[in-house]
Amino acid sequence: MFERRIRLLGAVALVVTLLSAPLVATATPVPDSTATPPAHVSTPTEQVALTNQTETGAWLDETMAHQLEEYNVPGAAVVIVSDGEVVLAKGYGYAALDSQRPVDANETVFSVGSTGKLVTWTAVMQGVEDGRLERDRDVNEYLTDSAVTVPDTDDEPITLNHLATHSAGFEDIFRGMVTDDPDEIRPMDEILAAHRPARVRPPGQFVAYSNYGTALAGHVLAEQSNANFTELVDERIFTPLGMADTTYAQPLPARLEPRRAIGYTHQNGEYQAHDPVIWTLPPEGGSLRTTPIDMGQFMLAHLNEGEYGSERILEAETVREMHQRQFTKSEAVPELNGMAYGFIEMDRNDETIVGHWGDTPRFKSLLALYPERDTGLFVVYNSPGGGPARFELLQAFTDRYYPRSDTPVVEPPDGAAERARDLTGDYRSLTVSASSWERVLGVMTRTYTVGATEEGYLTTSRLGEPTRRWVERRQGVYEEVGGSDTLVFRFDEDGRATHMFRHAFGPATYERVPWYESLTVLQAVLGGGVVAFLSVLLLWVGGPVWRRWRGGDLPTGRERAARWLLGVVSLLWLAVLVIFLLAWINFDAEAASPSFALQTGKVLRWIALAGTVGAVVATGFAWRDGFWTRWARLHFSVVTALALLFAWQLSLLGILPL
Repeated sequence: MFERRIRLLGAVALVVTLLSAPLVATATPVPDSTATPPAHVSTPTEQVALTNQTETGAWLDETMAHQLEEYNVPGAAVVIVSDGEVVLAKGYGYAALDSQRPVDANETVFSVGSTGKLVTWTAVMQGVEDGRLERDRDVNEYLTDSAVTVPDTDDEPITLNHLATHSAGFEDIFRGMVTDDPDEIRPMDEILAAHRPARVRPPGQFVAYSNYGTALAGHVLAEQSNANFTELVDERIFTPLGMADTTYAQPLPARLEPRRAIGYTHQNGEYQAHDPVIWTLPPEGGSLRTTPIDMGQFMLAHLNEGEYGSERILEAETVREMHQRQFTKSEAVPELNGMAYGFIEMDRNDETIVGHWGDTPRFKSLLALYPERDTGLFVVYNSPGGGPARFELLQAFTDRYYPRSDTPVVEPPDGAAERARDLTGDYRSLTVSASSWERVLGVMTRTYTVGATEEGYLTTSRLGEPTRRWVERRQGVYEEVGGSDTLVFRFDEDGRATHMFRHAFGPATYERVPWYESLTVLQAVLGGGVVAFLSVLLLWVGGPVWRRWRGGDLPTGRERAARWLLGVVSLLWLAVLVIFLLAWINFDAEAASPSFALQTGKVLRWIALAGTVGAVVATGFAWRDGFWTRWARLHFSVVTALALLFAWQLSLLGILPL
């Protein structure tokens, strides 16, 4: 889930743009690509030996000390494994600030979020190995005794292969994932049946990350095994690997609770502690809690082709298959990161890297395997600042131990300016909701605005990120200036860019949206609507005062009714906007337990829409019967038109599901 402070920043930015309508894309300066790298990040020029534990520990100590301060994180832990051994396992900062309890990589229990999905997919592949499951079989065939079904909305069925590569074609939803009430934790099939996302595209077409898809795969395994999922994983993964401090239990068992890392947010210069999240999506959704050293043992098993000590959890060929690409996002650019089997490709510096990252409201984690180097990296943080910190650590680690061999592109080639202009526009992640107000989260935070400079560079901007600059490496492929990421574009038969992919973010596809769905149009329409509605309210209140001061005929009953109608409509639309903005700011809480305000907003939006239709009718009467002055009629008409456009944009945001 997206960090609360990013949503707060976004909401404030949106309110500002509604009143002034500047472009978000031009608000953030382009970073200086020639800036010197921070001291804690090694320049990728000379490889350092990972086997030198003293040197590795010193570098990591410096790096993590910087990260905790830079990203406002109380505590973190890192585990590095290589050549079948744990190179180091270290804790940094505090697991609990009030008692000054330090993080211990061997003892502290962290929530790791979706990084735990790798356990789910390991268990699924165990089911494939023993013949209980088939990767390319319709999952509905495994659900005959379950309340869960996948609707047959496409000719091609959804299979485990689609679920493992996040290409099943589900919309993104949050409802049903978390709750404030432990009593709402229900059996797996009930949750999956009650909160089934819509199928919005054919399977196998695009990658779009899905929490539901992995939960469904775990349920398929449990159904086919006639067993509880957590019991299966305990018996077949955690016990053989000696992961004694790893559990899905909510709340934590009494023996682990004193070792639990507290989750924090940083606001106004202070840390605020939070209670653990209560997950209602089945265990494989996000409730895995573990120690860093336990995750190190999981990494060792995968790097050693399924074997850990005298135990084997998977056959060697199965492990190699899980680490190999299963979904290619761009046939024209095969080096672009895609999806392995449950693992996300994270290649950097031409190094093969597979793994996963996890997000909860307070905890951020990342597990990365370098199979060809027999090396693994795991890191976890107990504050939202760990989100960017983990990827910075991954890049710094790769730069230091496996540095880049080629030379970055600096100058755009001939004709780059024209090609860059053809790529400009807004590109939105396919990982968005299509059926609820939650869509506003994806539209506002998962949309990239692509621009072009006169020199031929591309620029990208997104809410919560600085503007980045990109240089063309070849047609449709752009390298980040001063960075390590790559943008790749897909074109249709007419040569028009239709989709965009980020190399550093494998499980996502960004679709180019039409001009009328761009953030610029959104800001203009909503901003114009706010100004118009406020003008109506001002006239609504000031009109009688003006007449008493200047004199004039009293309006007829029909004229008063029309003005009251538009005034109420204006007030309702402003209330709806404010309610859903606040719901976005407090998204985690609203997803867990919708507030009375949000429920009220869902009713008011329909009343506002009905009132807008009534205002359209009143506009016709005003011109036919000559209400007020010509200028007053024109104002009434413009506000009514903007109310219609306002409703249209809210429908594109999912706030008004038309």
